[in-house]
Amino acid sequence: MTLQEMLDSLDAVVQTVSTSLQSSDASALEQSSTRLRDAMVAVSQLVKRFAPEDWTPALLDRAQHLNAEITLMRDQLARLNVLNQRRAQALVPSADDSTYESSLRGASQTGRARIYHAAS
Repeated sequence: MTLQEMLDSLDAVVQTVSTSLQSSDASALEQSSTRLRDAMVAVSQLVKRFAPEDWTPALLDRAQHLNAEITLMRDQLARLNVLNQRRAQALVPSADDSTYESSLRGASQTGRARIYHAAS
């Protein structure tokens, strides 16, 4: 595979990942994460795989542009991961924040949920 073909392939992966990042499908995001990781490895291997004379200024610029796009997508995936963790935590609170935690541990019950104590 030539350098041009490798860059074309990586560009296609970047476009696919970019499209799937805009969707809310969890499986598509998981696949995007895997593809993005593979693309990052492929970009890092380009320098080892091709001789310096294979790198024209245009190809070098293209590779640097792809690297910048991959970096931005990696950051975007990290932000989405944090956002999803916060959403999950809001839906399923940790044991420390549980309204009925004391009754589960065998402590005395006050008869009302914690949210009603704050209102009284």
